[in-house]
Amino acid sequence: MRTKSDTVQSDLTLLFPRRCLLTLCMLAFAIFVGARCSECCKAASLVQTGRSIPSVMNVRSVSGFSSLRSTFDRFAKANLSGTVLFADASVVAASVPPEGTNADKTFWQRIKRSFEKTFIVDGRWRLFRDGIYVTLSITILSLILGTFFAFIQCCMRRSQHRWLRYPAKIYISIMQGTPILVILLIMYYVVFKNFKTPWGFEKETVAIIAMALNFAAYAGEMMRTGVDGIDNGLIEAARALGFGRLQVFTKVILPIATRRIIPVYKGESISLLKSTSIVGYIATQDLTKVSDIVRARTYEAFFPLIATAIIYLFFALCLTFVFMCLEQYLDPLNRRKRAKGEVNV
Repeated sequence: MRTKSDTVQSDLTLLFPRRCLLTLCMLAFAIFVGARCSECCKAASLVQTGRSIPSVMNVRSVSGFSSLRSTFDRFAKANLSGTVLFADASVVAASVPPEGTNADKTFWQRIKRSFEKTFIVDGRWRLFRDGIYVTLSITILSLILGTFFAFIQCCMRRSQHRWLRYPAKIYISIMQGTPILVILLIMYYVVFKNFKTPWGFEKETVAIIAMALNFAAYAGEMMRTGVDGIDNGLIEAARALGFGRLQVFTKVILPIATRRIIPVYKGESISLLKSTSIVGYIATQDLTKVSDIVRARTYEAFFPLIATAIIYLFFALCLTFVFMCLEQYLDPLNRRKRAKGEVNV
């Protein structure tokens, strides 16, 4: 007759082999799943890099791991190198990219195709033409209006009245201490929030005003420095000859000051040309904004950006040439030669 202690001992004896068997089964199952997971990860990495998978793998053979299979399916579908997922979503294999793709084209063929997509297709060169027109319009009008504001600011800074000098100083401090982009946004969204013009082009008009005000803060100081640098003896000699104040200014002060400020004025004008690239922040389709639009449509960054840089460089060189000709024209040596008929201008 078996006692209670014998029954408990026999149960303990049988429990140990059961636990060992269960542990071995769980270990074998973990090894099996680990091998499958490593194979899936390896195949997924091959799919992402565009290489062919050396063996065919059936992901459905692992029962209970549908999430793993769906994750691997997403890896396969996300591949952009031509990898194909079979219809039953169970076998994934890499196929050879079709002929005629970018992989089979030469370098110059890809360059040609990129050029066509940027300028030829859908007549996108017209966008660049319109962008150049907007950029040049804003630059030229801002230059003219800014020069006028700079002359007024120069007169205020040289005035003997405090109520004229101090506002000019405050205006210069604000403009020189605030980024031009912030000034543009304040002008468009705050100062000219409900601004309307009879001829339209509200955004371009606001951009011209903002650029001109910023340009005037720098150009006015250039003018003041050029005028203050003139020797008082020249002014007194002109007055001794009977010249009035207006004649002294137009025949003595203005030519000398203009000749002195042209080099720095030229640099500031080129900076104004390049600063127009920020008007796209108020939805003005200038040259830079157009290049962004074309780049977003074609997914090509080389030709839109390179073409934009070349166009800006070309117009900067044109401005440099114009001011260089003006500087030579105002040179006293060339003026004497022209008076003698030695130089034909």
